[in-house]
Amino acid sequence: MYKKLKLKIPPPVVALICALLIWKLADAAPIPAIDQGSRRTIALILFAIAACIDIQALFSFRGAQTTIDPRYPHKTTAMVATGIYRFTRNPMYLSLVCLLTALTLWLNACPGLIIIAGFIFYINYFQIAAEEQALEILFGDDYLNYKARVRRWL
Repeated sequence: MYKKLKLKIPPPVVALICALLIWKLADAAPIPAIDQGSRRTIALILFAIAACIDIQALFSFRGAQTTIDPRYPHKTTAMVATGIYRFTRNPMYLSLVCLLTALTLWLNACPGLIIIAGFIFYINYFQIAAEEQALEILFGDDYLNYKARVRRWL
């Protein structure tokens, strides 16, 4: 069954499901000891960071003229290792984590932290592992060298 989930659900859809869960559970347990003004300021900063990361990643893929659809890594025509990809191999997923964290803070939803951890686990296991396997086949040593020098997340 687990194999059937690999590369099937687009990560933005997974993030949207997580966001809905965070929103639904927002009142269950507030985040202690952080005032509303501070939480919302940090949330806005994280939202801006997420937007910048995502825009840079999308422009990098567009410049390389390769697919951004992570469900089909075998359709990748170029390995992107420049721009934001010099610092993280998965900036689009990092952006989604920043957005989920911003939402968690904005809504004061402590359960969001568990949901974010679940999102990271899901993306690592069902998305990134399969993508990396396909990219190793497509780009061989170039991709292995890239993996050795650039971290998966940060």
